[in-house]
Amino acid sequence: MPEILTPPPRPGSSIEVYIRSIGRYYIGIAIIMTLLIGAIYLTVKIALDRHAVQQEISFLTSQKFIRFQQLTQQTRAVMSASADPTLPEHVIQPMLDDVRTAIEDIRAVILRLKSMHRRLDKNLLERISRQSPAAEALYVDLDRRLEDFLSRAERIVDASHADRQRRYTYWGPIDFAISADSLLMRQFNDIIQHANGRSEVSIGNAVSISTALLLMLAILFLLASILLFYPLLMKLRSEHLRKMEFEKKLTHLAQTDPLTRLKNRSYFNSALNALLYRYRKDGMGFSMLMVDLDNFKAINDGFGHPAGDATLLHVARAFQNVFQPHDIIARIGGDEFAILLPDIDDEASLNAIAEHAIKSLAADFSYEDNTLRTSASVGGAIVPVHATDEAGLVRVADLALYAAKAESSSAFIFDEETLATRLEQNELAAALAGATDRDEFVVHYQPKVDLATGNHLGFEALVRWNHPTLGLLAPGVFLPLMKGPRLIGDMTLAVARTVCRDLKAWKKARFTPGPVAINLPEALLINESGFEMLASTLRECELHWHDLTIEVTEDVFLNRHAEHMRTSMMRFREHGVSIALDDFGTGFASLLHLRDFPFDELKIDRGFVADIGQDSRSEQIINAIIDLSRNLGKRCIAEGIETETQRQFLLEAGCTIGQGYWFARPMPCREVREWLKQPMTEAR
Repeated sequence: MPEILTPPPRPGSSIEVYIRSIGRYYIGIAIIMTLLIGAIYLTVKIALDRHAVQQEISFLTSQKFIRFQQLTQQTRAVMSASADPTLPEHVIQPMLDDVRTAIEDIRAVILRLKSMHRRLDKNLLERISRQSPAAEALYVDLDRRLEDFLSRAERIVDASHADRQRRYTYWGPIDFAISADSLLMRQFNDIIQHANGRSEVSIGNAVSISTALLLMLAILFLLASILLFYPLLMKLRSEHLRKMEFEKKLTHLAQTDPLTRLKNRSYFNSALNALLYRYRKDGMGFSMLMVDLDNFKAINDGFGHPAGDATLLHVARAFQNVFQPHDIIARIGGDEFAILLPDIDDEASLNAIAEHAIKSLAADFSYEDNTLRTSASVGGAIVPVHATDEAGLVRVADLALYAAKAESSSAFIFDEETLATRLEQNELAAALAGATDRDEFVVHYQPKVDLATGNHLGFEALVRWNHPTLGLLAPGVFLPLMKGPRLIGDMTLAVARTVCRDLKAWKKARFTPGPVAINLPEALLINESGFEMLASTLRECELHWHDLTIEVTEDVFLNRHAEHMRTSMMRFREHGVSIALDDFGTGFASLLHLRDFPFDELKIDRGFVADIGQDSRSEQIINAIIDLSRNLGKRCIAEGIETETQRQFLLEAGCTIGQGYWFARPMPCREVREWLKQPMTEAR
């Protein structure tokens, strides 16, 4: 069954549905990604703000520590100067101003630090990661100790000169040394280190949070790509692959015969042109075979088109077994095939392959309950031996095929003699068109005799063509050239008129010619034309229907119009005409056909008669046909009797009527008179 292709979905159908379905998900993901980007921005901003505040705190703490050290030195200098009685007060006064300025600077820094701490407390990251209680206690304790120190320094600078001299002459430096002890210094150092550490933590937190958010953004993007865009890409790829596969199948179907799966004419022509191009480019020759089945029409008409399809499949399988995979096998017509052989360019190899193909096709094959057999004629041509272009190669291969068909079931490789023969045949075919009008068809008569007595029983009318220049031509020369029912009908009408005129003349001369058998082609049996033609001719010559016998071949069983032909033959029999089945045993006749069709005579084909005394199988077939005809109540006639041995065998087998060269060759009308004058009371 031919493959039925389902086209891929319209581009955009399933994809558009999918895109619409992911549109809303894409919007949600875009919002989430925007929020993540905003969160990253805010995180970085908050972290930078926190870092800036902590840097400011660290800077102010360092500045406070520096001013504290300066204040310590300045205060000690004031106390030392106050203890010296020789120094006047106006010298100490600038030193006191410096101390007061340092105290103010330190308290201003303390206020700025408190403001920075309040700003830091509002930072979101600081709320998430607050400093430890110990660090807060350290700040409080330092501020307390520092305030105590500043108070001492203020009392010193606010005291009178005499008090400073009296009070701090000895105990001042010691007292200040104690107030500025190492604990306060260590606290300053710890706070500075802690401030720097918190600044680094802020950067670390910002990096960690930003990294986490960026990682989330990357994961979200990756998930979006996997869950949304990757399926889309896969769908697009799938659609593309399906489209490519569909186009590939379309191309394959466009180049393939749907029944046999062989290549078709279109592909064959392309391949032929490619091989010709290869020859012109590289000088590499190749061969071509043309194949035509001999009895395909008979099988197709007799068993129906399914049997014809089975025959073509049998041929395709046989070819695939014979030829190489790289050979190009094509079905180019109903029962016509062509093969290109790229690696064969010599006649001997090509002829061997062609013969092998013929033998492979000749094998029996089964169809339903029937065993069928086909045969083929093969013609071949070689590039560059016979042609170097497409038209020339096809022409010579066709000529070779025609020559092969003349011998039936044979292979023929083209040569010049073939071309000459074909030209002659073309001329003959052209001349045939007017042969009837020119009254060139003549009739020869071959007698039918009683095998036992040799007595004359009747004639078979055999047509000849009296060609103006070639002389008398046998039917095998011109009948295959007659194309179309019109030419065959005109020729049969000419034969019928000649036979009836001769019969009338013989009867008028008081001869007893007996019935004359005329071959009626199927074209005149499928309708009323054959009956009307004979009826008109008989009336014209004042003859009776029993003066004629109609011969038909076994092909009538296989014709699609078999029922019409059966009706026509029944009408002939109703008017007293005998029906003879010619060439029995060479076709596809069955007992069922013999039962249903109105036959009176079975004619044993000359091919079986020729094998008498040489092939026991043919003798057994002859015996079977004679027994069959006797059991069916039919007369049996043997054709082609050429020896006494053959006549004796047939007579002993039960066949009573025969014809052949042993008795007489086909003769023209003038010789028939001499034949009919001879007494025939003894067997010849």
